[in-house]
Amino acid sequence: MLNTALQGVIQGLTEFLPVSSSGHLTLFQFFTGRTNLEANMQTDIAVHFGTLIAVIFYFRNDLMPFFTLSGWKNAETRRIAMLVIAASIPTAALGIGFKKQFEALFASPASVCLFLFLTGILLLVSEKLKQKTSTHQNIAELSYARAATIGFVQGLAITPGISRSGSTIGAGLIAGLDGEAAAKFSFFLMIPAVSGATLLEAKKLLESTAAPATSSTELVIGATVAAITGFAALKLLVYMIKKQKLSIFAYYLFIVSISSFIAINFLGK
Repeated sequence: MLNTALQGVIQGLTEFLPVSSSGHLTLFQFFTGRTNLEANMQTDIAVHFGTLIAVIFYFRNDLMPFFTLSGWKNAETRRIAMLVIAASIPTAALGIGFKKQFEALFASPASVCLFLFLTGILLLVSEKLKQKTSTHQNIAELSYARAATIGFVQGLAITPGISRSGSTIGAGLIAGLDGEAAAKFSFFLMIPAVSGATLLEAKKLLESTAAPATSSTELVIGATVAAITGFAALKLLVYMIKKQKLSIFAYYLFIVSISSFIAINFLGK
């Protein structure tokens, strides 16, 4: 139960902070010896569901217009919805077309360390390039091509160690969005992406004939902890973006990736 709660904390913090939740969970499961793949999958689904609830609740006021008739009468709301769809297409294409290749990467903690390091570089580069690009005031000013590019980047983030939020926020900054708009668009894209991936994994579990490897109580605890910590992480991320401090997360990723790589390859772990 403690392991499940810890995974909920890790998922909640790292899903939204630009440090890769899948990378951290993979390393956590490796270093703690959790080799039961079905138990890991059940826990992953639960904690991802928790963070999905957190992002919907955090952006509830921004999301409400998409579910009301009056909201759809607004041209900007319709435009943002179409941009999310345009961005979600390449994400889905990568996720479905290269699912097995991405899943194979989860078996290699050393590769996770590499991708964590690359995410750190992306965060630093996006902050530097942001200073050389024009700034849009809102998401609706994005072109469909730029939205699709951000969606493509999100698809690549299926790779453990590549941060979904970090890569999409970074791509948004480079595309010309201001920090808050880039974060908002990133998490708008997260909702269909994580929902779809979670449903596919849940379907796979339901089709399995094996007995449940994790109790329902543990799964509820994991989801609840992930939701609470995820909401707090969202507030922290928005604050850090306003202060233009994404580089702090880059340096954190460098430390985690290098220290984990050393532990895996030189300490016999």
